[in-house]
Amino acid sequence: MSAPRMGVIAIGSNSTRMLTANLDESLSQPVRGREETALFLSMDGQRRFSEAGMERCARAVSKLHYEAMQAGAQQVRMIATSAVRDAANRNELDYYIAALAPMMLTRIISGQEEARLSFLGATGIPPRKGPQGMIDIGGGSTEIALGETPGDLSFARSLQLGASRLLKVQRVDSAGDLAAARERAFDIIDRGLDSPFEPPLAWSLVGGTGTTAVNMLLEQPWDLPCPEEQTLTREQAEGLLGLLAPLSGEERARLPGLPPSRVDILPTGLVILCCLMERLSIDGIRVTRRNNLDGYLYRLYCCPEEDPDA
Repeated sequence: MSAPRMGVIAIGSNSTRMLTANLDESLSQPVRGREETALFLSMDGQRRFSEAGMERCARAVSKLHYEAMQAGAQQVRMIATSAVRDAANRNELDYYIAALAPMMLTRIISGQEEARLSFLGATGIPPRKGPQGMIDIGGGSTEIALGETPGDLSFARSLQLGASRLLKVQRVDSAGDLAAARERAFDIIDRGLDSPFEPPLAWSLVGGTGTTAVNMLLEQPWDLPCPEEQTLTREQAEGLLGLLAPLSGEERARLPGLPPSRVDILPTGLVILCCLMERLSIDGIRVTRRNNLDGYLYRLYCCPEEDPDA
């Protein structure tokens, strides 16, 4: 009997993403889709999404739902993360999606659940042996989790610190901006990681900050998938941040591997990464393309009794 085929869409702070795969131990025959929606950056001071941002997101959901069905999904679910958790007008986003896409939002997941799903995606396929650590740098939040697969977590935390969130309060366009951004990031990290934990055997990095950094270091086109199992060292991350910080947007856009959608937010994402690597004494971190969508589907395979959306 063939494994069921499932699709899941995640409305994130920077992008809206889709994964469709067979529910087996390797999530075989994966098909991925991604639309840059910048939902967090469309939010105003009253935490309300703009109409343009909601329409952009709804059209992305419609397109990705179509792609999931074309990829053979027997069912498509949709979750939302940090930006929608924060929004004062999240119900309005539901109306936009209902008007433009043939589905509704399944659930807004908590930061703790997001940390667990990203951990599962990064370390569970295939299962990595021994204690593992995971960092997921998103647009609105950063998740940190430690434990052993398939999800026996000893620590999980979601920080109100993301590449877009930091950009809103402190752009990085100069050496002075960089120092101010580091100070803000360290303050949030130190308050969020106030309890000690045993260092894991290895760390994995989830999210566009890591995959973009690897593409830039390899000088490969930004629209090519980042190779799996690449290690990003602290020295490399600091070097990229030092390169980008003083450049204008036009100068950054000419660098190989940097997509137009990350010209402004990659520096702030790298600030978060560099600060975490310093505070957690991480010399090198494994970069993976897998993410919370992989974790969502892998949980359906390995722990179906835990499915909160059944």
